[in-house]
Amino acid sequence: MSYAYLDNTGILHLHPLEREAQKHGKYVETNLEYDDSGFPIIGDEGVVYYPNEGTAYIKGNKAKGQSIAVPNVLKQLADKLN
Repeated sequence: MSYAYLDNTGILHLHPLEREAQKHGKYVETNLEYDDSGFPIIGDEGVVYYPNEGTAYIKGNKAKGQSIAVPNVLKQLADKLN
């Protein structure tokens, strides 16, 4: 189990501790796993998701990563946070 929240720049993060997620305002519980940077893992890859832009990246962020189609599970999770 983990807790999802949007950071101050609007990027989706996951954290194992509820009290840490609370520090960022609204948060929701999820069963998604996360990588060492707190990004959700989809298909064995950490995904950097920018819900406000509707973009997602693997192997890095929007500056250096590879753009992918936004996984529906991340869209649904972000909708709960808005």
